Amino acid sequence: MPDGAQETDQQFAALLRRLRERAGLSQQELADRAGLTPHAISALERGTRTRPYPHTVRSLAEALEVSPTERDALIAAVPRRQSEPTTSRPTVADRVQRPSGLVVPPTLLYGRENDLVEVAALVRDDGSRLVTLTGPGGVGKTRLAAALSETLAADFPDGVVQVSLAPLADASDVVATIGRALGVVGIDGPDAFDVTVDHVGGSRLLLVLDNFEHLLSAAPHVARLTSLCPSLTVLVSSRSPLRVRGEREYAVEPLGLPRTNPTTPEQLAEAPAGALLLDRARALTPRLELSPGELSALAVLCHRLSGLPLAIELASAQLRLLTPEMLLERLDVIGAAAGDRDLPERQRTMRATLDWSYRLLGAEQQELFRILGVFRGGAALRDVEDVAARAGLVDAGSVLSLLGDLVEQSLVVVRVGVDGQARYDMLEPVAQYARGLLLGEEAARASRAHAAVFVEQAEQAAIGYENADQVTWLASTEAQEPNLLVAIDRSLDVGDASTAVRITWALWLYWWLRGKANVGRRRAELCLAHDLPPRLASRARLAAATMSYAAGDLEASAEHWAEALRLGRLEDDAEVISKAGAGVGLAALASDDIPTAVTRFREALEEGVRAEEAGVWLRSLAHVWLGTVQLLQGQHDSAVAEIERGHALARARGDRLSTYIALYNLSQAAITTGDHAAARRHLLEGIELSEQTRDMANLAYFLEALAVVESAQQLERRVGILLGAAATLRESVGSNVYSYYRPDESLRDEAERRARSVLGAVEYDEAVECGSRMDVPLMIRFALDSTA
Repeated sequence: MPDGAQETDQQFAALLRRLRERAGLSQQELADRAGLTPHAISALERGTRTRPYPHTVRSLAEALEVSPTERDALIAAVPRRQSEPTTSRPTVADRVQRPSGLVVPPTLLYGRENDLVEVAALVRDDGSRLVTLTGPGGVGKTRLAAALSETLAADFPDGVVQVSLAPLADASDVVATIGRALGVVGIDGPDAFDVTVDHVGGSRLLLVLDNFEHLLSAAPHVARLTSLCPSLTVLVSSRSPLRVRGEREYAVEPLGLPRTNPTTPEQLAEAPAGALLLDRARALTPRLELSPGELSALAVLCHRLSGLPLAIELASAQLRLLTPEMLLERLDVIGAAAGDRDLPERQRTMRATLDWSYRLLGAEQQELFRILGVFRGGAALRDVEDVAARAGLVDAGSVLSLLGDLVEQSLVVVRVGVDGQARYDMLEPVAQYARGLLLGEEAARASRAHAAVFVEQAEQAAIGYENADQVTWLASTEAQEPNLLVAIDRSLDVGDASTAVRITWALWLYWWLRGKANVGRRRAELCLAHDLPPRLASRARLAAATMSYAAGDLEASAEHWAEALRLGRLEDDAEVISKAGAGVGLAALASDDIPTAVTRFREALEEGVRAEEAGVWLRSLAHVWLGTVQLLQGQHDSAVAEIERGHALARARGDRLSTYIALYNLSQAAITTGDHAAARRHLLEGIELSEQTRDMANLAYFLEALAVVESAQQLERRVGILLGAAATLRESVGSNVYSYYRPDESLRDEAERRARSVLGAVEYDEAVECGSRMDVPLMIRFALDSTA
């Protein structure tokens, strides 16, 4: 160094020391005030660190509270930097530097257009200078960060530097690694941070730090670097946010999913996940021809992989060996299948990616993560706490905190269930991984605890289905249905048929209302394959009977009801006798055996009284069914009186199901006498109630009956639309379900014939087509608005 330069350096050092001592500050105190380290202050005062950047000098002046004249003198004492040779401005591509091995896949970027726009807006419009891309492993954070580097490069004339932190094992190496990436000389000394700050200075620079999740203790250094370098912007990718001041977190979601039944490649590629999978499949087989079945398999594969790009990439590699259908059947192959050789080692398999995340967890976090593998479709907080407590594996009091940790690590996602409650869930590849870790006695304890929690919930909900808050209970069960089904299946697998029967019996009415008769029937018949005591066997028979009836298998339902009645009488179980007897009556009604139907319905009423609270719900229905029989016999007045008795019982409890069953029969009685105004009132109320319970099978009957009423009012186009909507609903449910409804079919046929005659075949068919294309909310709005 020339003598003059050395003298100038010493002038700054001496002036700084004099000002500090005059202020009565130690080096530590000045460092704290200025946002520097004591080592930096010492180096500046000794003259071993020269040419501090202007913002550093301004921080020192503010910390020393000097006058404007003294501040200017301090700035003037800083030696001038040697001028750099003039060069042409680098191109955008030149300004994106990847000195530390950041992997940028050569594949196209799918489904991230909005992400690019939104993150760029955070930087450009909101002025955010520390942005963290968060999300689970394999969601595409690194790929998005690389794309953002290109998008934002023009905004940073001093360059874009990308740094991969994945190879680092120690958070204390982060600053030095950043410094080396920036080209800082002498970065390995104790003042690495200050040297880096000085090097960056006021440069307009974008620093991309990839894979920060295992180095979070270094986050404060990154935040401080950003605050001390006013033109520096830092873009971080991490499975967990940094949780420092000034950070803006941006959650990277999985790719959008395709429809599950595409018929063309174009339909599969409408969604980003489908487009990525199709692209990778065609890269392996350029002249790939896909059948509708194979396209459907690929779409389902996207759903099973939760739209995770890495999982899709790894799975698609197996299409060299497997057809789409075979790959779907062997989906666990992706857990061990190697990906492309240019991927980082931790991303060669999906399991390696998840192993990386799992190893970052503490012991308690790992234990709760494994326990979450026992759930299906996520769980509410209370469910996780209850299962943890009953299993004795994790302290229930720490569950909320641990869940928060897992959410931050992007291993658990929080979503709102159909019941409006927050649920803690996992993407399917993550859930499969968790289930793979839950083994041996730990798995057995967790499964027993899970079954105990959900059998209690199912039985509590079953009571609620019959009362005023049934809509709330139905929504709760819908949110929990995956857990309830797996509890049945696991209980049967371990020979605990009692728990399986209890849940199945509690769910049959939910399955009925949701049009899932085949699901319920299968579970009930699996239960009946076990050796059951009479009390359980009778309830399994009742569940099998009602589900068979709803599915349209009247012969099977009659056999199950008859056996349930025999077992109920054997045990003198009034609830079973009442419900099974009514079922035998329904079977008799279906075969037009009216005397037997009347006898059984009256017996059901008597036994329902003896069953007390357990028989109230069935009593209201038995009254209605007796009224149905009397209508068929032409006994109009007595039929209406009987139906009204059932109607009153249902309304007293706020039971929508029994209420609209009564309303339907009252509408049929009104249609018979030509009182179409009364029929309309009953039908419109029933349609509103059907919407509340989401009972599509019932809604189909009501729309058909309303078509008959509209025909009497000569509203022929509405007739066609209503009949088209009803046919679509029936097709979606797959059966009539309410086979005990006995409308006069000739009236429906006459309404269709008249509408076709008045409108003409073309216009009538157009009306039917219009109704068939409506979604359920639109069908209901149309039915309720007579002017539509």
